[in-house]
Amino acid sequence: MKKYVSLAVVLLLLVTNMSLIAYAKENDAIEVQQNESVQENVEQEKIAPEDYVPVLMYHHFKTEEVPAGDGANMSIDEFEEHLKALQEAGYTTIFLNDLNHIMQQVQEGKEMGITQPELHMNGKYVVITIDDGYRSNYELAYPLLQKYNMKACISVITSRIHHGYIYSSQEIEKMSWENLNEMQQSGLIEVFSHTYDHKPVEDRTYEDVRNSVTKGEQMLDKELEVRSPVNVLTYPNGSYRKNMTVLMRAYLGYDLQLTTNSGVVNRDTSILEIPRITVNSGWTGEQLLEKIEQTALKTFSQQ
Repeated sequence: MKKYVSLAVVLLLLVTNMSLIAYAKENDAIEVQQNESVQENVEQEKIAPEDYVPVLMYHHFKTEEVPAGDGANMSIDEFEEHLKALQEAGYTTIFLNDLNHIMQQVQEGKEMGITQPELHMNGKYVVITIDDGYRSNYELAYPLLQKYNMKACISVITSRIHHGYIYSSQEIEKMSWENLNEMQQSGLIEVFSHTYDHKPVEDRTYEDVRNSVTKGEQMLDKELEVRSPVNVLTYPNGSYRKNMTVLMRAYLGYDLQLTTNSGVVNRDTSILEIPRITVNSGWTGEQLLEKIEQTALKTFSQQ
């Protein structure tokens, strides 16, 4: 009889231990799930659309299909798909002038001792930038911007603007000053400098770079009927040096300086080094939206 009682006790202990183990595992699973949920909520809060502004970079547009992965050329049909996707996702296009105003508020907040000042945005904002000033910007992209009532900022190589300039056989034709003025008058386009000669900064002296930048601004002053209230410099090929950005700010008064560094603008972004997202051919509208979110996640994870 004692043998059976002992066996029953052993079985009872085994069942109890198994129940306790199962209970512990269940609690651990719940805790892990809760922690993941909390982490997910933190990340979602961190990268809320009101916490950052993506600045997109385009160049030249074509009517024919462009092989995937090209960051300099894009099918105009793809560009239209991108505009529609941004609009349907609730994005509002803003000018670099608007972005500068938002970033100034952040700077003022920091000067007042606010450690994490907000961007003070009421929605999802995006900046569309187009570099170099190709004629396709006027003939192909501009009509679509009008169609969807969306804004864009174009940075031009001033010495290449069509004004008696003779293009080489390898060079793609640029716009005219008349084109640029017409677009600006629509209220959908801002025009900025991509320097006079489009030579990368790299090891050039400050005097050499300053000469190119100054000549570019002088041509814009002379040829454009309206200038944006914000001073913007777009570095050729994204090439720049940190000490050069400081000099451009101090002596030439540039409010924003655009690079090709990958990232999104947020409360910690320097006005001297505005990051952009290079948009490649072959991206669908959905893929563009995914790329924006991925870039935002990466930007915030690196801070």
